[in-house]
Amino acid sequence: MKKLFAMMMGVIVLTLAACGTSGEMDEANGEGTEADQEQTEDQNTEKDMDALINQMATDVKVKATDDAANFDFSLTNTGEEPVTLGFASSQQYEVKVTNADAENVYTFSADKSFTQELTSEELANGKAISASEAWTDVEPGEYEVTVTFLVDTINDESVEATPFEMTQPFTIEAAQEGTNEQASVKEFEGDGEAFRNITVEGENGSYVVKGEARVFEGAFMYSVEDGHNVVVEPEAVQVDGEGAPSWSSFEIEVSISEDKLPEFGTVTMSIYEESQEDGEPTHENYIPLESF
Repeated sequence: MKKLFAMMMGVIVLTLAACGTSGEMDEANGEGTEADQEQTEDQNTEKDMDALINQMATDVKVKATDDAANFDFSLTNTGEEPVTLGFASSQQYEVKVTNADAENVYTFSADKSFTQELTSEELANGKAISASEAWTDVEPGEYEVTVTFLVDTINDESVEATPFEMTQPFTIEAAQEGTNEQASVKEFEGDGEAFRNITVEGENGSYVVKGEARVFEGAFMYSVEDGHNVVVEPEAVQVDGEGAPSWSSFEIEVSISEDKLPEFGTVTMSIYEESQEDGEPTHENYIPLESF
């Protein structure tokens, strides 16, 4: 009996040892525990999100005069595949300005309201979300603007923190005597590819926009928005000279009725070419006309 009992105990020990070895082999062969598999999936998701974030390029430019600052900014998909950006409300971006003492002196959303519903934008390769905002009646001094695209999800995956944030310092110089007449003319460089040397004159709905364009057959389009509504529907413009590759001057007169001017916001002109392939806007430039 003792021998039989010893033999049975030996079989049990060998069986347990074999089970342990099998489990170790499963883990070695990539058949780990469920927790290990979940951890691997989380790591892969983080890598995918990092790649999506890295393919989105941010840009901000500041044009300062003696009493105002115009902010042009964009978020561009540089990847080969399209992406869908999700936002927690109709507000897609925030603009804040601090002074030399790090005090907040301007917040874009402070006097605005936004619908609290999920919105989204699909960006194909090379496409961008672009916008312009103007801060007016500014005292001379040193400032810093921070522009944040409020992306909540990318391809339905949550985005942690605020990866699409840009900061740019700028200076408002004190106006010099004898320059009051020139101060009414606002200047913009343009993208340098299709438009350049742009100036804006006028106020209260009446504006004259001049510049130079290098566009196909000398034609391009423009429209005007107030940040929420289109106040001037797209119209065609013909330059005064030849089309691309030559630079030719243009002049656009804009008249907006008082009832279409916003109480709060910026009236912005968009000038652009239409793609010969699909008719989509290309070389789009945003020109702030006036802030209210």
